[in-house]
Amino acid sequence: MNLFYLIVFLGLQVVTASEWGYWGKYGPKTWSELCATGKRQSPIDIVTEDAIRIDLGALKFDRYDFAFSGSLINNGHTIQVKLDGVPIHLSGGSLPSVYVLEQMHFHWSAEHTVDGVRDPLELHLVHYNNQYANFSEATQHENGIVVVAVLFEFNNYDNPDLMPILETTKIVSNWVGKNMAQMRNKLIPLLLLPKDHTTYYSYEGSLTTPGCQESVMWFVMTEKLPISEAQVNVFRHVQNSNGTLKYNYRPKQELGNRKVHHRLEGYNSASSLYASNIISVVNVFLVSLLYKNF
Repeated sequence: MNLFYLIVFLGLQVVTASEWGYWGKYGPKTWSELCATGKRQSPIDIVTEDAIRIDLGALKFDRYDFAFSGSLINNGHTIQVKLDGVPIHLSGGSLPSVYVLEQMHFHWSAEHTVDGVRDPLELHLVHYNNQYANFSEATQHENGIVVVAVLFEFNNYDNPDLMPILETTKIVSNWVGKNMAQMRNKLIPLLLLPKDHTTYYSYEGSLTTPGCQESVMWFVMTEKLPISEAQVNVFRHVQNSNGTLKYNYRPKQELGNRKVHHRLEGYNSASSLYASNIISVVNVFLVSLLYKNF
């Protein structure tokens, strides 16, 4: 079988389609270097009770409400969308800089789990720090990359906002790494975010594909978007060089000593601690009253 080269946009590295994959002899257990030795790897399981509740500020999605033309490619590992036109920016929250949207792509099933639950689809909106010349350079620096992750849960009805992508996915499904296809209809990125995109989980992690650079600030949206099973099946029928790309998620990685923050508007950890202390005092007072009555 002839090998052909694919550009893997998450790492902008030139690799052959058979060098890594999601199962079998090229599966995640065989991924090398940082993928095997790193201490801040992604994805993770988000345990909601353990997340630190704090108001880190809302993310600002600049030009996300514009309508963009764009194209899709099946790179053998995912369906990737590249938008045309003016740069799309992300800022706010705890971000140290302004970040530029590089591309977006999908994982089926989801890579991040929440309290052990794996959803059917996850969208990654991949940005790089505008202090660097391009995405590839940014991957080499701490906080060089920001990925906004959106989880999708099953619904009985199709999600119309995904249709421009799904229609083109059907076209490139068998075009492994060969050609890009232009979307027939324009796409508004804001529609691929939950209506309430002010609440999110955040943590420091890595790219989820080789070479797994640990330069990523992750923002996993708290609220989920709907998708039908028929729509998920469009992704499940995407082909790669070895057949059908039936799934393309990396198994969860150890959190280690990292912290996950849950951004809640107006939430103040100090006031929460004060309230907790008040409750403790009241509980002690009530217990003492009960002892006096006995």
